[in-house]
Amino acid sequence: MCAMNVDRPRLRWWAAVWLVLALLTKPTPDSDHEYSRLGTIQAIVEHGSYHLEESSFSDSIDKIFVDGHFYSHQAPLLATLEAPIYFAERLIFLQFGNRTRELAVFLLVWLTNTLALVLTAAVFSELLALAAVPFAQRHGVACALVFGTWLLPYGLVNNNHGIAGFLLVVMAYLLLAVEWRGPSPRRCGWLGLTLGLLTAIELLPVASFVPLATGYLWWRRDLPAAAWRAFGLALLLPLLAHAAINIPITGDVIPGGFHHELFHYPGVRLSESELSGTLKFTSMTEAGTYAWRSLFAGKGYFTFAPVLLLGLISGVVGWRWWGRARGPHLVLLGGTLSSLAVSLVTTNNFGGEAVGFRHATYLAPAMLTLLLPVFADPRPAARVVTWGVVLIAGLSAAALFLFAVPDPWFHLTLPPGPLREWGAYFPMVAKILRRGLLGPY
Repeated sequence: MCAMNVDRPRLRWWAAVWLVLALLTKPTPDSDHEYSRLGTIQAIVEHGSYHLEESSFSDSIDKIFVDGHFYSHQAPLLATLEAPIYFAERLIFLQFGNRTRELAVFLLVWLTNTLALVLTAAVFSELLALAAVPFAQRHGVACALVFGTWLLPYGLVNNNHGIAGFLLVVMAYLLLAVEWRGPSPRRCGWLGLTLGLLTAIELLPVASFVPLATGYLWWRRDLPAAAWRAFGLALLLPLLAHAAINIPITGDVIPGGFHHELFHYPGVRLSESELSGTLKFTSMTEAGTYAWRSLFAGKGYFTFAPVLLLGLISGVVGWRWWGRARGPHLVLLGGTLSSLAVSLVTTNNFGGEAVGFRHATYLAPAMLTLLLPVFADPRPAARVVTWGVVLIAGLSAAALFLFAVPDPWFHLTLPPGPLREWGAYFPMVAKILRRGLLGPY
C-alpha cells in the first residue's frame, strides 16, 4: 500500500510474530460484546439474515428488538466483512453451533483481530521508516510499542477496537505519505477508504478524524481533481455499504446502539442510563471524576500504558519538529483529543466489563505516531530518552500480558490482583492438552 516495501525477511518476521500470538489467541467467546458480533456472523452465513435469535449466541445482552427480531446493537459492517471467513470455516466442517465451536472461534479471531494486531505493528514499523527514524531493530521496537498498549489484549479476542486500531495506523501512514511524497490519486483513494472503514467500524471518527483529514487535504490546495475523486468515492464506499445494511434494521444510518428506544423489550438487561451516545454528566466535577477513573485510577488507561500519555505530551511539546508535517500532526493530535473527549462525556460505564477504557483502545497508533519527534531526534541525549520510552512500552507489554491478556473481558483495576494459572495465558495449548482439539464446549 502506497509503496510500502515488503521483502521476504520482513514477511518472515511478521509471520513468526503472528504464529507466536496464536498461542495467546482466545478460542472461547467470553463476553456479550463477542456474542453479539459472532451471532450476527453466524446468522448471516447460516440463515442469510441479521437475526440474533437464529444464532447460538442469542443470549447476548448487546442487542436491540425491531419488528419481532433481535439484532446486534453494533454497527453491522464489520460482522458482514468477517462473515466470509466463517463461511469458509463451514466448508471444512467448523461451526459455532457444535463441538467445533472453539476451533471455529479461534480461527476467526486469529484471522481477524490477531492478524490486525500484527499488521498494526508492521505498518507502524513502516511509518517509522517513512519518517527516517534510525532504529536498527525497527520491527522489534514497533512490536514493543504497539504491544505496550491496550491493543495487545484486544488483539486476542473478537471486537471492533483492534480492527479500528489497524485502520488508524494505516491512516497515519497515508497522511505522512501524502505530506512527504505528494497527494497522488492512489494515496488519496486509500486514505478515503481507510477513513470510511474506520467510521463504519468505530463510528466516532466521523466527528473527528474524517473532518480533520478532509480539512487537511483541502488546506493543501494542491490536490488534483483525480485525487479528490478517488478520496471522495473511496470514503463513501464503506459508508454506503453500512447504510445499505443498517437502514433496513433501524430505519436510518445510526447504529442500533444509539437507538435507545429499541432496547425496550421483555428481559432487557441494559438500562437506558448505561447506553452510549448522550451526554452523561451535569457538572464538570462529575465529568472530571469519570475521566480520572477512566484514564488514571480504576481503569487505568494511561497508567497501564503510559507510553500513550507520553505520545500526547510529545504531540504538544514536539510542535517545532512537527512543522515538517503540520497537517498530519493536527489531524492526529486533534482527532485523538476530540475522540477521547467525546468518548468520556458520552459514556458512564467505563466500557462495561472490559480491561482499560476500551472506547479509546483504537486511538493508540495515533498517540504512538505523535512520539516521532522523540524517535527521530539524532542527538545522544534524545537517543537515551528514546530507548527509555521503548523500555517503558516493553514493561507495559509485560504487565498487560500478565494482567489483561488472560481475560480482556473483566474489570482490571489497580492493584491488578494475582496472576492466573498458565492455561489462561496459552488457551489453545491448554485446551489441546486437557480436552483435545475438538473437546466439548
